Amino acid sequence: MAQSAPNPYQPPTALEPKTDSERAYDGSASRMSRFWAAMIDAVLALIIFVPLQYWGGVYRDFPKVSALPFLQSLLWALAGFALTLVLHGTFLARSAQTIGKKTMNIQIVNASDGKPAAFGTIVLRRLLPEAAVAQIPYVGTFLVLVDVLFIFRKGRRCVHDHIAGTRVVKLARSE
Repeated sequence: MAQSAPNPYQPPTALEPKTDSERAYDGSASRMSRFWAAMIDAVLALIIFVPLQYWGGVYRDFPKVSALPFLQSLLWALAGFALTLVLHGTFLARSAQTIGKKTMNIQIVNASDGKPAAFGTIVLRRLLPEAAVAQIPYVGTFLVLVDVLFIFRKGRRCVHDHIAGTRVVKLARSE
């Protein structure tokens, strides 16, 4: 019996070995894993930052706390950005992860090729714009909220992901 030619439209029958970049992620991180990673990072920052602000007199008239003057607010924002780099800098540089992302087994990658995002990309195009927008009087908080709410769109990418050309993915289990 003559064998027929293979059907070019038939899906492959054997799995091809994965490349390193394909092995690095299983797809977009879930919204909940991103949420919990952000919560872990926030709690770590609060544990350090609230006592610093207390010592710095921010809560002097508590519970009648009033808004800080813009310059003082900006200095605290810069201190917070520096704290973020101190807490997460090594993890961001080595594995494109914060402590929370490492705990939740998720990672920041380039949207274009799936490779871990570079430290400079994360800091200058992802973290810094978001921190700067948050400092805009009256509307900064609203804009940061809009940024985060973009995660509910189909691609699960926040505005800061689009600005930086990144996405957050779930890491594959070690094989």
